[in-house]
Amino acid sequence: MLKNQLIGLFGGAFDPIHNAHISIAKESIKQIGLNKIIFIPTGSSANNKTLASHHHRLEMVNLACKNNHFEVSDFEIKEYLNNKKISYTINTLRFFSEDSRSTFFFILGSDAFSSINSWYKWKELLNYSHLLLVERHDNKLNSNDMPSEVQKFLKKNITEDTNDLKKYKHGLIYSLSMPFFHNSSSEIKNKLRGSLDVKNLLPKIIQEYIAKHNLY
Repeated sequence: MLKNQLIGLFGGAFDPIHNAHISIAKESIKQIGLNKIIFIPTGSSANNKTLASHHHRLEMVNLACKNNHFEVSDFEIKEYLNNKKISYTINTLRFFSEDSRSTFFFILGSDAFSSINSWYKWKELLNYSHLLLVERHDNKLNSNDMPSEVQKFLKKNITEDTNDLKKYKHGLIYSLSMPFFHNSSSEIKNKLRGSLDVKNLLPKIIQEYIAKHNLY
């Protein structure tokens, strides 16, 4: 019988995928002891932002994730293309949690968590996975800035012990300690539009892909 796998689920627009995304994935594996990370490009933007095509975003993620511990899933893109509607995170977690042999860890930024009460069926997320919160150096996790119901949700479910994450199949929140990084996809796109240097922000293969296809 296969050993229980610890799997990180990393969703995002990845428009484009950049070095900070890769660092987050590697640190999640290092700090939690995950067996692998599955990158899940979104099918659509919940806030109606214009994104590069599904094909280009998925291809860039595939190119950037040539790592034995990284995999890529087109689940949310297929959901969107087939149904023409947003694939909510709860549906994604339900889909992956059908693999009862694995424990799942959904990775999200602390800024997104602060407004998680606006997500569809947000209180049910912990029925299917743990949550790993990523703190940017300029956006530290501060419960005082959160709506009261999110504060209560965090206080009730947070743990500082990684052993708890392996003991229980789901239901806990853990804050990841990240090395210093300061770049977002929006900032990178602005630099690309201004013909500014991004060589330290993007994997070389992604820089080449963007130039080849004249993206952004």
